[in-house]
Amino acid sequence: MLNLSQRLLTLARLVPQGSRVADIGTDHAFLPCYLVKEGIASFVIGVDVHEGPYQAACRTVEAYKAKEQVEIRRGDGLTVIEPGEVDVVIIAGMGGSTSRDILEISPQVVETLKKMIFQPMNGADAVRRWLSEHSWVITGEDIIYEDKRFFVVVAAEKGEKTPLTEEEIQYGPLLIKNRHPLLREVLQKDIEAMQEILRQLAKSQNQESKVKVHEFTRRIQMAKGLQEWLFAAKQ
Repeated sequence: MLNLSQRLLTLARLVPQGSRVADIGTDHAFLPCYLVKEGIASFVIGVDVHEGPYQAACRTVEAYKAKEQVEIRRGDGLTVIEPGEVDVVIIAGMGGSTSRDILEISPQVVETLKKMIFQPMNGADAVRRWLSEHSWVITGEDIIYEDKRFFVVVAAEKGEKTPLTEEEIQYGPLLIKNRHPLLREVLQKDIEAMQEILRQLAKSQNQESKVKVHEFTRRIQMAKGLQEWLFAAKQ
């Protein structure tokens, strides 16, 4: 039996029963094998652009005797998926901007999907902004703390165009609405990182640095305001 990390288990729980799934950046293909062995997905395509992970994924599928339900393809993002071939796409373990670019490159595939699940290593705001602008509604969000770092998960389904506030784009509409217990820690981590950036920017006097100082000061104020709101809600 496959023992998945908490991060991968969270992704698996968001997959609707009986779905046909594409796992982009599958690495060792542990998630695809788990999905079919647990009866969650009927069929999974694991995709990886690099030869090493592709070969590792093939070995995993062989080891778990999942070849009838899991197919491994080497390629870039959704370019190796045909429109209508899958219902759900998982894009995990890469930056938010990269995830967004994967969607932009293959609009014909995205158009046929019912659900998308993301776990960006950074830049979750890029994913949320794209979803908001392309009529995808965020239906699930979570934060997992594992291996001494925070992982954000975002799930979305096709729907009406839903404008998000800047706070919601940065920190997640459902994470804020549900006052996720780890959100305050994520905010504090972000505030400290941005304060360090401000200290570095203070050493420069050029115009570009001054613009960045203004932007990061604004973002720190936004994060602190949200942090205070979360604190007040607990009182």
